[in-house]
Parts: sequence; C-alpha cells; structure tokens
Amino acid sequence: MTSAGTQTSQYVITARGQKGDIRQTRARAASAVVLARTWISAGYEAVQITDPLGHVLSPERYRIRILNGGRFFR
Repeated sequence: MTSAGTQTSQYVITARGQKGDIRQTRARAASAVVLARTWISAGYEAVQITDPLGHVLSPERYRIRILNGGRFFR
C-alpha cells in the first residue's frame, strides 16, 4: 500500500535565520513557493522546498517547474 494522498504528501519549506532554523509545510506547491520567496525577501538564508517525493529545490527552480506544467527544462 502506498502513502500517496496522506498527510506526509506535503511540501516542506526550510530556511536558516538569525535565531535558528525554521520549517513549515504546505499542501500546495504554489503556497510553498510563495512562503519561500517571502522568507528570501525577509533575509532568511538557505531557503529550500522539499516536495512530497523528497526532491529538494530552490524556490526559483520550483517556480520554473510549476510554470512548465511540472516539467523541468530539458
């Protein structure tokens, strides 16, 4: 049995700030990108998004993936 569609199918956003590491989850890729870009604008470092399959991407690269219908540039 697979875990697809369970609560573990979340996008995890992590970053490093002056007071330590922070982590939040979002159910939708677009929401994860918005949060990550907000953290970058606020000065957080090492902002990353981990998708439900465990792939770690930068917010900008994830935005490109979303704009291409879920496909990376070839």
